[in-house]
Amino acid sequence: KIAVGTPPQIFDVVFDTGSGNIVLPTLKCTDEVCVRHRRYRSEASTSALQLAYDDDTPLEKGQTDRDTTSIVYGTGKLTGEYIRDKLCFGYGISKSQACTSTDFLGVTQESRFPFIELPFDGIFGLGLEGLSAGPNFSFINRLRANGSSMEPVIAVFIRNLQADEDSEITFGGWRQERMEKDQQMHWLPIPQDEAQDKGYWLVTMRDVYVNGRPLKLCDDPELDKSRCSVAMDTGTSMTMASPYDISELLGAVGMKDDCSNFKKLPSIKFVFDAEAGSTFDLVLRPDDFVYQSDEGCVTSFQALELPPRLGRMWVFGQSILRRYYSVYDAKRWRVGVALARHTDKLRARPTQPPAPKVPKKQEKCEDDNAAMLQAPFSLPGCVSFAKMGYCSRFPPLADHYCRMSCGGCRPKAAVAAAQKNNATKSGTPAETQVILRSHEIKVERATKFMVVRAHTGEML
Repeated sequence: KIAVGTPPQIFDVVFDTGSGNIVLPTLKCTDEVCVRHRRYRSEASTSALQLAYDDDTPLEKGQTDRDTTSIVYGTGKLTGEYIRDKLCFGYGISKSQACTSTDFLGVTQESRFPFIELPFDGIFGLGLEGLSAGPNFSFINRLRANGSSMEPVIAVFIRNLQADEDSEITFGGWRQERMEKDQQMHWLPIPQDEAQDKGYWLVTMRDVYVNGRPLKLCDDPELDKSRCSVAMDTGTSMTMASPYDISELLGAVGMKDDCSNFKKLPSIKFVFDAEAGSTFDLVLRPDDFVYQSDEGCVTSFQALELPPRLGRMWVFGQSILRRYYSVYDAKRWRVGVALARHTDKLRARPTQPPAPKVPKKQEKCEDDNAAMLQAPFSLPGCVSFAKMGYCSRFPPLADHYCRMSCGGCRPKAAVAAAQKNNATKSGTPAETQVILRSHEIKVERATKFMVVRAHTGEML
């Protein structure tokens, strides 16, 4: 939770290293999706300052001319005004608070999906300046410039989905107890200028190995020192790269559609540049990148076409950052990784009360491919959507737009047959719950609705 304004207004937020702005709904947003969440009231805060432009120019009394920013989050879009106010961590749950003044986007309009499905109020972007509306909208920049006792260091622990544990975010340092015993932190240098320009926490990868064989995915004949850039992104569940790279990787892994060879699948080794000219091997086991369900067997690797300015970039999401505790150090420009320590205790499944029987409304059994293909969704048609295993990943989209392809209106036998046929190599694990906590600062029940980022690099 965060507290914004004077007196404080409390909001649940999700922390995301792959987006660059703090985003909160305001009273000006009267859409149903905003009304369902807590909304920021600037007139109720004595420390609030309305900004006319992204260069921090204050909005004069009676002035109506002001800039706004629109951000695309995968299948959704929002528009916000510029505001500055006091922001505090730990309000009401800790004797001491950490506070700062920060610029953020006050949402005045947002699309119904995916935001209507999300239990948190806003997004706390922890990306770098290139993803922000302006230098002062970057919270990381604020931490670096404040000169306070809190260092611009953030650590993220992502829980095992089956374990009785919570995810956690720590500001100002990192915790040894979140690492496996006898583990040390491995530091990967960040190319500062490139990272600031693109807005991502970038590290450099030398190559990918499967069964000890280098795939040479980072080779560039025009360069003496070939490397791939990798963005460490806590806001996506997937590991993403270009269609060619993902095709080569999955081909080398050799997983069968029916997952019959799961026990024989190899581990994958990603070799990174580390400090002092050394290297670090980040290793994924099949359990880390393969998800098995009644629908078949899919991986957490996803092909993604990136804009040319991002170059040969990979995106490492929760499927990797769950196995590795990660630290983001903007003072020394480095990312730390170490094997995360997870509990062996399993989380009990909540008991759900029996649902009341409601007469089912007769709906047309059809796909709305036109809505899926056009902006802001820009997703594959429903047949491809189903084949990639997305019907169970994104139930709202499946139910509203792809009822026929996703089996939302067919007899159970037909649905089972369709699900068997739709099993594929490429896909992502089921929608998951993430509970982020930072020294008694937490975001309760923050269900991550994962969608592929649009060209801005943003995602929720």
